[in-house]
Amino acid sequence: MNDTTANATAEPGQNDGGAGSPNPDPAHGGKPAEGAEGTEGAEGGEGGDGPDSLGDKGKKALDAMKAKERAARAKARELEQQLAEMKAQLEGNDKTPDEQALEAARREAATEAARKANERILRSEIRAAAAKRLADPADALVHLNVDDFEVGDDGEVDGEEISDAITELLKKKPYLAAQGGTPSFDSARGKGTPKGQLTRADLKGMSAKEINAARKAGRLDAVLGKLK
Repeated sequence: MNDTTANATAEPGQNDGGAGSPNPDPAHGGKPAEGAEGTEGAEGGEGGDGPDSLGDKGKKALDAMKAKERAARAKARELEQQLAEMKAQLEGNDKTPDEQALEAARREAATEAARKANERILRSEIRAAAAKRLADPADALVHLNVDDFEVGDDGEVDGEEISDAITELLKKKPYLAAQGGTPSFDSARGKGTPKGQLTRADLKGMSAKEINAARKAGRLDAVLGKLK
């Protein structure tokens, strides 16, 4: 039997990309090679699930959700306080007026002590979060409202929430950002400005109150010619 006869008697599909071919062709009804299916989808799935991948609408929705959660927690704390006061009143019905007044004073003192302790914790956390991101970490306490954050019952603070607030602050007031030791250029003087110092361009976007605070902090020394 010659080669022509051998090729003619070969089983159908062995060499035409059919189902029996070692490398089947999907166009002829064959199945794609193992691992090939879904490759495009896998490549398109890259990009991560972080906030940056959400887009503006996604970020706004996330911010709105966080705001609702904060409002719900604040409402829950308010209800807990009201229940505690009602319970104290019921328990104080069998006490003399002097004893009731003393008990009320104790509750008020305990509440105030807890508030001050939580404020110290929050201020410390805010300064720590701003340490590497702002030229002067104290600016975070000037522009952020401590009451917008809270300390959990376990004494923990939502660091991500504080970090997000600092990010938003830097978007609105980029001149507060740490310069990482790289001098900024003041075109009016043609000189480099030392780290932490503001330029004349920075002052254009600041209020009189902010400029005065920067002056007191020594961040206008370069503009005022105090640095040599």
